[in-house]
Amino acid sequence: MASFEGRLLGRATELAELSRLAQSTLAGMGQAGFVVGEAGLGKTAVLDQAAADARRMGIQVLSASAQNLAQPCPFAVISHCLRLEESPSDERRAQVTEVLRGDARYGVPGARHEAAGADAATIEAMVGLVEDLCAQGPLALFLDDLQWADPASLAVLHRLVRSVHQLPLLVVGAHRPVPGAGDVAHLSRSPIAGNRTLLELAPLDPQAVAALLADLCGREAGPRLRRMAEGAGGNPLYLTELIAALRREHAIENGETAEIAADCALPPLTALVTHRLRYLREDVRQMLRIVSVLGTGCTTAELAAVMDIPLSDLLTAMAEAEASGILRDTGQFLRFRHELIRDALYDAVPGSVRAVLHTRAAQRLAEAGAAPERVAEHLLDGAPNPEFLINWLEGSAARLTTRAPAMALRLLTTALELGDPAAAGYGNLRLHHAVAQLSCGHLAEAEESARSALAKAPDAGLESVLRWIVLQAAFARGRPDLALAEARAGYRSPGVGAIERVQFQAFSAVCLFALGDLTEAGAVASRARSAADEAGDSSALASTLHVLAAKRFLETPDAEAVELARQATRLTPDTMHPAQWLGLQLSLVNCYIDLDLGPEAQRTLAAVRRPAEHIGGVFLPWYHLSCALLAFHTGRWDDALAEIEAGLDCGDQAAMSRALRAMAAVIAAHRGRRPLAEAHLTAVLPEPDNATVAAFYEYLPMCARALLDEARGDDRRAYSRFAEAFDQGVGHLPGQLILGFLTPDLVRLALAQGDHDSARRYAAAAQRRAEDSGGLYHLGDAYRCEGLLGEDPDLLLEAVRCYRNAPRPLNAAHACTDAAEALARRGRLDDARVLLDQALETFTRLGAAWDAAQATSRLRAVAVRRGSHRARTGVRDGWQALTHTERLVAEHVAEGCSNPEIAARLSIARSTVSTHVSSILRKLAMTSRVEIAAEVTRRHRA
Repeated sequence: MASFEGRLLGRATELAELSRLAQSTLAGMGQAGFVVGEAGLGKTAVLDQAAADARRMGIQVLSASAQNLAQPCPFAVISHCLRLEESPSDERRAQVTEVLRGDARYGVPGARHEAAGADAATIEAMVGLVEDLCAQGPLALFLDDLQWADPASLAVLHRLVRSVHQLPLLVVGAHRPVPGAGDVAHLSRSPIAGNRTLLELAPLDPQAVAALLADLCGREAGPRLRRMAEGAGGNPLYLTELIAALRREHAIENGETAEIAADCALPPLTALVTHRLRYLREDVRQMLRIVSVLGTGCTTAELAAVMDIPLSDLLTAMAEAEASGILRDTGQFLRFRHELIRDALYDAVPGSVRAVLHTRAAQRLAEAGAAPERVAEHLLDGAPNPEFLINWLEGSAARLTTRAPAMALRLLTTALELGDPAAAGYGNLRLHHAVAQLSCGHLAEAEESARSALAKAPDAGLESVLRWIVLQAAFARGRPDLALAEARAGYRSPGVGAIERVQFQAFSAVCLFALGDLTEAGAVASRARSAADEAGDSSALASTLHVLAAKRFLETPDAEAVELARQATRLTPDTMHPAQWLGLQLSLVNCYIDLDLGPEAQRTLAAVRRPAEHIGGVFLPWYHLSCALLAFHTGRWDDALAEIEAGLDCGDQAAMSRALRAMAAVIAAHRGRRPLAEAHLTAVLPEPDNATVAAFYEYLPMCARALLDEARGDDRRAYSRFAEAFDQGVGHLPGQLILGFLTPDLVRLALAQGDHDSARRYAAAAQRRAEDSGGLYHLGDAYRCEGLLGEDPDLLLEAVRCYRNAPRPLNAAHACTDAAEALARRGRLDDARVLLDQALETFTRLGAAWDAAQATSRLRAVAVRRGSHRARTGVRDGWQALTHTERLVAEHVAEGCSNPEIAARLSIARSTVSTHVSSILRKLAMTSRVEIAAEVTRRHRA
């Protein structure tokens, strides 16, 4: 787009707005802006000018443009923008590149939404990198042609735009309003925290068109030229190319005005764009055609290799193309001045020639050792030689599958179609194909592919791996019965080695446990444990110990159960798959939580934070759910909500999202926010997952619904819901083993319904659990149940003591209420009033408005009113409203720490820190980290 005195013509308003956003970012309050307009209206020029202005202000600027590819590589645009490949010596970027490569995720069943490669671990890593860069100073990201951006990059941008309000970050994107840009249109048009600006470029008005013509022609345009220019519809690119073409053809007459002949007709824009090419040498035009096929991600070195010419000759041709206004000088990457030029050149190349060029590019890139995804981009658009494709995939399929599983799947499908089933390496192709399906979340297809390969008598060494794919796929899609059958078949197969037999036996125990057959699971696990010890197989040993620990914990939650779990976690991640090790650690955390071993749970969560962020998948939301449960039970409900929000931001892990939303609903119900609780439960998917780890959290939706029943005054329904789950189980898990924590509520509700026999049965179950574990929380439940049965205040006070020492503040407050009511019925009103005040103080600290109202109502019925008149609800705004964790985060913000740095200091996840910062800004009515730092400094001085 043409400019006048260094500024773009007709775009002063848009540039002024982008300058305002940059000034805001410089002051610490980040912004997001999106420039939308048809091709040729000047989006790229506006972005370039705004980027230059931002640099002059002292803002670090990073930029990139998306490419028009049939299947772009995941995270391609954002990786280029953040300079991951250009800065291999940068330690922080190298860490992100390692996560992006995805080695730790190889062979782990994926979710279907991750088929495009938008895994939560990589998104988390990239957002963390941006936050670290923001800690060094204000940062601006300029991204052009977002209508072609890959979905994974858009997912990162969505997260960044949502968090700009808490960072000195400016995100500016540009895209065309074309069909198929739904994701990017949603990103640019949806309201996001009030820090998003949409700039829609309109055609130039007549005054701007006249000024542009005068600037291009060196004098005012004559009437015929002005009439011709009207056909350009105010499109600055069209006008610029029109005048340039007329000048090259010497069609502009000299005089007082710039004028054209009367019979001169307006050519179409594409003809004008390609008009420049007529004046270039043929070798330069050929180079440009090849560049149009290879794409703007092509480097000069890659282009020289594909063209098979000396680099010096290529540089000469490039210089001529730049001088003619075809190419732009953007460093090592080639870029056309406008994408319409590339489109015109690309369309002029026959399809067969394009395919040959892409194939040649793939071969040259492979020879140069380029990343598999760069080679794959060209292979997908080319017509690769079968021998080359198959040979290349044999060495690169695994790396490509971890980085871009959908790309790998397409190429492997093609290789299987082109290859000879009798060839030596064909079996390996089948294996890689099944793994790619597994990684894409195509679980049934992966299972079928692996079974088909098994039926064809696979090569030695492949049978065990193929059977494992069947196992993983069947188990991940909720069919532990099919996984068990395959594990048993693998154990009996003569083609399976001794160590693999032990591993299949160990996994049989896992499947039996998932099916709810605890007795047989324990027996098989014990046999497999002995075999694994003898074989020295750590992976199989870990699986058996995990099953034995989980079985013991359900049946007899005691020190032996914890020790079995600890033995499993002592096996190092070097001896098993990182995902298996992480799952064992998170299982141990939940054992610690239930036995009130809070410090141990906290230490283990701190140790698994980084692995969970790197592996992602189901493990990251599982980590956040574990953190939320620990925070909830120990009375840090706002911290629990921060973890829930971070967990829900981990992508479409439906089963764990179900548990996280249910946890949020429980807190909302306790806080008297019924509509919010109901909204969370409405968002919960209706179908539970009874085959994976999510099955152990199916009690949460049930508890949330029962709590809402009580909030609506329907105690009978709440009791029925609890009693049915306790007696019949939740999913395949026996209710009396996993729902012991419900016994006090069951006793309370049973007594209210006059069901004394059931109340005594529930109390006996609580007593057995307490005798087995000896844990303070379990002892508190037993005392409370007996106290409720006998209306014994002393037993209820003993429950209070146990709960407080656990600590379980919500349980302690409920037991205080029970004891107060029992004392009141014995005429000890003053003692009852003291306990009521203690309960209400706890409820107030938790924000449990519904519980406080229930306690007040129950005690009022026995003539007890609160003895103090403190505020009944917690402070919601101002410094006093900040939680302990939020104040710690604020202190670190004042020190200039980034969110990842704060996360490392506090041993919590980066995304959790981000949630806390947003909460701090909201409670303090502030708009930036700078204001938080100023407030902390002011308070220190005061």
